[in-house]
Amino acid sequence: MRSCGRPAQVAKLSRPPTVMTCPAWLPARIRGLMGWRIRELLPISAFTMSEPQEPHGPLIEVGRYARLAAARERALVVAARTLPHWIERDGDAWVLRVEPGAEEEVQRELAAFENEERARPPTRPVFPEGKIPTLSLYVAAAVLAGFFAMQNRLGSAWSERGVAQSAEILRGEWWRTVTALTLHADASHVGANIATGLLFAAFLLPRFGTGATWLAVVLSGALGNALNAWGYRGAGHGSIGASTACFGALGMLMGAELFARWREPETRSRWQLVLPLGAGLGLLAFLGVGEEGGRVDYMAHCWGFVVGTAAGLLLEWLRVKERASPAVQRTAAAAALGLLGAAWVLALR
Repeated sequence: MRSCGRPAQVAKLSRPPTVMTCPAWLPARIRGLMGWRIRELLPISAFTMSEPQEPHGPLIEVGRYARLAAARERALVVAARTLPHWIERDGDAWVLRVEPGAEEEVQRELAAFENEERARPPTRPVFPEGKIPTLSLYVAAAVLAGFFAMQNRLGSAWSERGVAQSAEILRGEWWRTVTALTLHADASHVGANIATGLLFAAFLLPRFGTGATWLAVVLSGALGNALNAWGYRGAGHGSIGASTACFGALGMLMGAELFARWREPETRSRWQLVLPLGAGLGLLAFLGVGEEGGRVDYMAHCWGFVVGTAAGLLLEWLRVKERASPAVQRTAAAAALGLLGAAWVLALR
């Protein structure tokens, strides 16, 4: 199998073409795909396409690659020097060849390209490495389902003790900000919160560890309810549901990814930062607002999201996963469960 490439021929211009400096932050791969030279760039308007031609004399091998994509990438480096080149299949390898007399220049350019690629820091993975500790997800689902079953069994007397009533919270009953996370209106309500909450948590667990993740999720939900009570002060507002914590988890995802991208110079550009911001706000708007006239407490969702964003920024800045020992993670996980239990003890006393 053979494929050949013939560089575009330079058209006659009324004035010399503009020479531009290639930005150092742009990956060589992207520069090649855009038709840029490694050191200089001629405007695209300076080129016109020509038909492939047969080589003048025997071709000289300048590179052998296991993947066609790698051969094509190096061929773009050759094309940027306006030199003819051919890619041929030789057994299991792909061979890049040029005409006689051009091999020395091409070898220099390819060597510079390879050095630049080796010097470039490795790309940060989109998702943190490591398996998702699924046990904690099952535990969280069981805890919410268990509280819902208890709520249905004990009736309104149980629910009234745990509702996040703004007036009572502002009078000092802070535990309502936690107990309200375990109460739900019906099966669809608790089912939706379990599904969305576990989905967001599954992305957080490899990033922060089990204990830090769940403690931050519970605290973001509780603080979100507290801020919501302050926002509705004097209005006699009440709310229930774990959705405040769910959107806290979403905010943690957005905040952590924002800080991780800002920390690396290669991903600190405007568009790199807009991506997680747009994704987080888009999901908040899509999942957290609800229908007009419905019973969705969108302000509680927003406050949970705000607190979660701050928590994600803080945890990513602290590099919790790298610094927290397994003992610390276990302690944080126990604290998350302990906070739920202590809040209900205070509510039922």
